[in-house]
Amino acid sequence: MMLFRLSQVAPTAVAQRLDEALPELEKTMKDVTVTKDTVKQDLERASELQRSCLRAIAGLSKIRTGGSAPAFDAFVARLEQGKWAGELKELRTGS
Repeated sequence: MMLFRLSQVAPTAVAQRLDEALPELEKTMKDVTVTKDTVKQDLERASELQRSCLRAIAGLSKIRTGGSAPAFDAFVARLEQGKWAGELKELRTGS
């Protein structure tokens, strides 16, 4: 994700804008709505997109926001308590 790469170059600037990127991150991490027309390929694609987003979130969460992105910090805290907790912890320690 480009946002993650930018955070390595200009972490302070990215930290100040994380809350603005949050709606798209939340939308990506929501569970897939299964309908009668949903096929296995759609589920796999959505799952891979979520894992990619989670990798970006794990990297972005390492930035010290200094309280400048409270909504993002709260989102990460929710992920740490939810079904993505194990994978997020692994990505944060292994990256």
